[in-house]
Formats: sequence, C-alpha cells, structure tokens
Amino acid sequence: MQNTSNYIKGYSPQGITPTIPVATKHIRVNMVSAITSGGKVRFHFYSGKMTQEKFKVFLIHIMKKTDKKVFAVSDNLSAHIGANLKKWAEENSDKIELFFLPYYAPNLNPAEYLNNNLKYETARKGYAKDKAEIKTNSMNIMRSLTSKKNRIASFFEHDDVKYAKFDEK
Repeated sequence: MQNTSNYIKGYSPQGITPTIPVATKHIRVNMVSAITSGGKVRFHFYSGKMTQEKFKVFLIHIMKKTDKKVFAVSDNLSAHIGANLKKWAEENSDKIELFFLPYYAPNLNPAEYLNNNLKYETARKGYAKDKAEIKTNSMNIMRSLTSKKNRIASFFEHDDVKYAKFDEK
C-alpha cells in the first residue's frame, strides 16, 4: 500500500479540467495475503523487502491454522521462487504445495482481487499523511474485508480465477 496510488474516479463539469490531489511524499506499507475460495483471509504487514524467509514464515502461519494440506498459488516474485524456499517446500511437501502463476498475469491471482478492493477502499478514505496512518487504515480495511466472506469467495467466480476454486469441506 502506498499513499500515491490513485484509484479514485471522478467527474468535472464540461470545460473544466478535472483534478485529483496527489501526495508529494511517497510512503509505503507492505502486506502479504492469502485467500481461500471459501472466503477466508490471512494477511500480514511487514517492513522492508519481501524475502524468502518472510514468505516462509507467512506460509508456516497459514499451515498452523489448518489440519489440511495447503495448496498455495503465488506469483513469481523472486522471494516466492528462491532455492531456499523451494527446498523448504520439498521438505514439507506433506503439508504444503506451491504453485506459481505465469509472469505478468495478475488476472490469474485471486489475491490481486483482494488487493484491488483494499486499494479502492484506502483511496476512498483520502491520502494518508504518514506511515502509521496508511498502516492503520489498511489494517482496518483488511479486518473489514476479512469479515466479508461472500465478497472474498466471489473473487473466485471470475473466469480467470475459477481454476483455483475448490470445496473446503
């Protein structure tokens, strides 16, 4: 999440150029998330760059929340496909299996639909003044989205994402 993203739609009377205020100071907060076709959401805010270790810790947290095998679909961020993570996944293949999307295919990633909702709702609140405000706003929005299981499950109804839908029973 960053304060310079612009997801606001607007209008202007004919003959007047529409303007939208933008932040001049770039502030960013990082988040990793996972969703299920049943509407469950897991997310974590972190500082700095995503690393294999941070991603692994997130996956371990997800694994601890279920007694079933985790099938994780991920993009090809370097932290998601590194040798250390691959070795760890092989060592834990009875608990987790990783699948990777093609490069530049956000439309295939169900979590991108969640990210889009987060960014839209964040933009509706207006520009944050500092990192703490971005994180607080994002955290509150994510908590709200977490409670909307039907909305999260609906992301898997999109034609590009139906491949990831499964019965969680």
